[in-house]
Amino acid sequence: MEINTIQALPQKDCTGCAACANRCPADCISMRSDAQGFLYPVIDAHRCVKCGLCRAACPVLSTPPAGQKDGLPACYAAWSRDENIRFQSTSGGVFTHLAGAVLAQGGAVAGARYRADHLVEHALIFSEAELAPLRQSKYVQSETGLVYREIQRQLNRGRPVLFAGTPCQCAGLKAFLGRDCENLYLCDFICRGVNAPNVYLAYLRELEQRYGSPVKQVWFKNKTYGWNHFCTKILFEDGQEYLADRETDPFMLGYIKTRLSCYMRPSCYDCHFKGISRPVDITLGDFWGVEEQLPEINTQNGVSLVLIQSPKGQQLFSLASPKTDAYQADICKAIEHNKCATKSAQNGSMIYERRSQ
Repeated sequence: MEINTIQALPQKDCTGCAACANRCPADCISMRSDAQGFLYPVIDAHRCVKCGLCRAACPVLSTPPAGQKDGLPACYAAWSRDENIRFQSTSGGVFTHLAGAVLAQGGAVAGARYRADHLVEHALIFSEAELAPLRQSKYVQSETGLVYREIQRQLNRGRPVLFAGTPCQCAGLKAFLGRDCENLYLCDFICRGVNAPNVYLAYLRELEQRYGSPVKQVWFKNKTYGWNHFCTKILFEDGQEYLADRETDPFMLGYIKTRLSCYMRPSCYDCHFKGISRPVDITLGDFWGVEEQLPEINTQNGVSLVLIQSPKGQQLFSLASPKTDAYQADICKAIEHNKCATKSAQNGSMIYERRSQ
């Protein structure tokens, strides 16, 4: 007998972080996709030993739940001094230098990268030569697999680890570990939500049919037209390129432009992990509206919003500072232009259904 999702957790609240599958000592939990391609835990009841560890590792069910902390974090506008890294990154390229600081200590970095099938997975890397695939936004949910277990092994060996992921993935790792680890750096980002893998794959298949060639590389938030007018760039095996701005690309229209997202994970429409002050070390994002505070800076290749959430985060940011430019900023004004920090996206498909009735 199999049980869909952990008991006492409605499926609409499951984030798919896989902390439960990582924590299960009997390995009786597998992550399986639904009709949209989102992963949910399925429990083999015959193998379950009823230890309750899966519930303890769930960031939604854990007590106390992951959420806001008291006080406001320090706020910076920052970017890489290396213009190539800045261009290749989603915003200002700060993540690259945070990761580099940890790798320079003999540490490891866990982040999201594309697989050969263009879906996304979390991977643990140990050198700067492996870092480039972890850059850039991937607008489909990353599969964490069993990476939390590998992170735990590295931490137990005394190796510093930087984990970069969605707020719910960071909360899942914390709940999985069940303790604070001095050598773990948690870096989340201002997240709008994750999209359905099957919608994303259908989008890529339509482009392959149109161009008559397999997709070679996906590059969301490409800066060909600049950071403020980011576009989607798809490279094909035969050398052709698809380039469309957010005003015309159908995938981005359904995700962000309409402001009513149509194919995000159900838990994203009522996210438990929004907030300004968060139980991580650093929060990254695009510093939209930075021109109002720092009108003299060049924003063409992107600017990162950096929220320092802990003394450990400040220490890591300081280690990265020789390779970045950073200016302290007003956090309240910054959040005005980053509504996704505190508010969940609206479910456009549900609003459409209500209006149609």
